[in-house]
Amino acid sequence: MKVQRPPKLKKNSKVAVISPSSNPDHVGIKIGIDILKKSGLRVELGDTTRKLMTVGTLAATDKARADDFNWAFEDDTVDGVLCATGGYGSMRILDLLDFDMIKDHPKPFMGFSDITGYHMALNQLCGMVTFHGPLVDIDPSKGEEFIKTQSEDLKRAVRLLMGQEELHEVSNPPGGMMLMTINDGKATGRLCGGNLTLMTGTLGSKYELDTKDKVLLVEEVKETYYYIEFHLTQLRLCKKLEQARAVLVGEISDTLKPEGPYPSVEEIVRERVGGAGRPAIWGLCAGHGMYNGLLPLNAKVAVDATEREITVLEPIVE
Repeated sequence: MKVQRPPKLKKNSKVAVISPSSNPDHVGIKIGIDILKKSGLRVELGDTTRKLMTVGTLAATDKARADDFNWAFEDDTVDGVLCATGGYGSMRILDLLDFDMIKDHPKPFMGFSDITGYHMALNQLCGMVTFHGPLVDIDPSKGEEFIKTQSEDLKRAVRLLMGQEELHEVSNPPGGMMLMTINDGKATGRLCGGNLTLMTGTLGSKYELDTKDKVLLVEEVKETYYYIEFHLTQLRLCKKLEQARAVLVGEISDTLKPEGPYPSVEEIVRERVGGAGRPAIWGLCAGHGMYNGLLPLNAKVAVDATEREITVLEPIVE
């Protein structure tokens, strides 16, 4: 399928802020919306964000969330689609989305975590380049430092989507951890992936992630050591790691430590990911940590795991 880079956002472009999974924090969402407006964008809230429609842990019913998602792409006055938050619920509505229509309306789409379900579908069924990156809801409960770093990440992501900056080298910020080599080697391919649970949750469906000849990104949050190993083993059994040309391991944060003896997360990743024999890097600031930079999914990237370098090989917006 032909790869579609979305048109870049411009001054006064209108972005839809939707909540296609869980509902955002009412304070955190305001922080993000203010950043978007100060960046020169006009903001229209989807019904799932504007209205109090919460159903359990979901922002709204499955139908309401799917309708909001379809509206954001079909409405030609909307130039970009930004997700308020992740959480849970993407897999519940994938079958309700009009991917034929969406394919004809490519727009910048950004989010992460549960939003991985949408990224995989848009990348593979629509050929779109989408953006694994900051959410609009910046969780105020995580403290001032988190608000500061996430705000800066959102501002930079907007600059990249507006073409005010170009993305060439992907690296961690000064306050982030040092990248480490799992397996040496070099590879080139289109970037894919995201949240580990969403990747394994869609196995066997038409939304199953295709990793063949691609660079695979993996991140996870609030999982037990057992389930991290379990999910990585699922990917190994389906040859998803072996079929990839390289693997980038992002944040694996807020892990739930076992009471008894168990291998560390680093040991699990080194054995499960490293055992696939592909060039691999550990520690990219992508996911649920203090930093979360924009990564262009379905764009071509080069990985030098020995030198711990990641290079974006093509423009990410038109």
